[in-house]
Amino acid sequence: MTTIDGSQPQPHGGISSRCVREQALMAGRLADPALLDQAVEIKLGKDEAADTCLAVPLGGHRVAGEVTVSGWSQALHVLLALDGRPGFPDVRDGALQGSPIDAPRTVRWGLGTRLEEPSQRAQMWGYHEAGVRAYVVEQTREDARVPVTPMPEMPASPTVARIHDLLIGGGKDSYQADRQFVACLPHDDAQALSLTAVINRMHLPGVVAHLTAQGIDQFLDLGCGMQSTHGMPRKNSPTEALHAIVARYRDNARVVYADHDRRLLGSFNIWAEGHPLEPEWVQGDIRYMEQFLSSGRVQYLLDWSRPIGVLLHDVLPWIDNDKTVTTALAVLREQLPPGSALSVTHAADLGENRMMRFTAAFRKAGIAFKPRDAAAIQALFGDWPLEPPGLVPTHRWHPGHPHAELAPHMAGALAGLAFKPENNP
Repeated sequence: MTTIDGSQPQPHGGISSRCVREQALMAGRLADPALLDQAVEIKLGKDEAADTCLAVPLGGHRVAGEVTVSGWSQALHVLLALDGRPGFPDVRDGALQGSPIDAPRTVRWGLGTRLEEPSQRAQMWGYHEAGVRAYVVEQTREDARVPVTPMPEMPASPTVARIHDLLIGGGKDSYQADRQFVACLPHDDAQALSLTAVINRMHLPGVVAHLTAQGIDQFLDLGCGMQSTHGMPRKNSPTEALHAIVARYRDNARVVYADHDRRLLGSFNIWAEGHPLEPEWVQGDIRYMEQFLSSGRVQYLLDWSRPIGVLLHDVLPWIDNDKTVTTALAVLREQLPPGSALSVTHAADLGENRMMRFTAAFRKAGIAFKPRDAAAIQALFGDWPLEPPGLVPTHRWHPGHPHAELAPHMAGALAGLAFKPENNP
């Protein structure tokens, strides 16, 4: 490898720390690492302290290359250094017309890659399969629009998220199909379902208070559903969002929402905008739990060396395959760091309030719904010990619940919370 000062090659007398990092990165990703023998380190200025960058020539499966530098002055050094040099055909400034002179600029050579998807771009750079995957993770981990798992189709039919929002008093973003579904239910059933939804949402503040008191300052809300966008949600109302509740206890907490419904991202951007906790969003389907948790975005947004509070509130009844649910929860329990917490609420037949009666109506609307019994719900926690009072009707889990005086069966669901033991690998 040689060092170039923008005009003439010079004997290489010591690679810069930046180029050491870039060389190690490329060595780990290129299908043909021998290309690094012809790579050049380019000085991006005339003085001795000038920064440098690494340019790798084309060859084999590598049909395109690029380097990104700070401003036109540095880009000019790269253009002069590579012009006419073997392995660097069609060297050009890739900046868009009208870009500020001091804006970051990308110098490219070979085939154009600017409009390609990250995976295709990495393949054109000559990366091997693992290198392509690593690059895709790196490029998408900060983009909430990129799904981290396969995503289900989203037909224009009722959805759980919008129906739930209707039931708790929202509904600004509901569709006619959602309103028709609720309207077609017998009046008493609609009222019972609405009360169940409100009780479930009002369970959240008590859980957050308990978790923050135990030192939890990272929250992952799986299957978060739709948060209210109709005006300013009131404190201690069913429409108050998780991050607003968390902020009352921890002003530096991290809150991450996740859902498989890609249409919720727009409403998320509305109700999360400007909040000091800067909550984040992940598009993903928890039926692919291992892929979800190992995705670059989820790994990037949370500190996996410290405990995480995971919420699965009224989510699992909407997955009717028992094996899928138990497998997903087993993966979740295994992957979470010791000291992490798992809070679950789950529809169940309680006395005269038989939630199974809603199964047919939801199925007719194309929505899977499966209440489970107490034994099946408790099994979701594995060998993690349940916090007092154990697995109980949702509004009886925390004494401060505003509906705690209602009869137990009216919850229509059971709630439990457990911490992963410190000695649990």
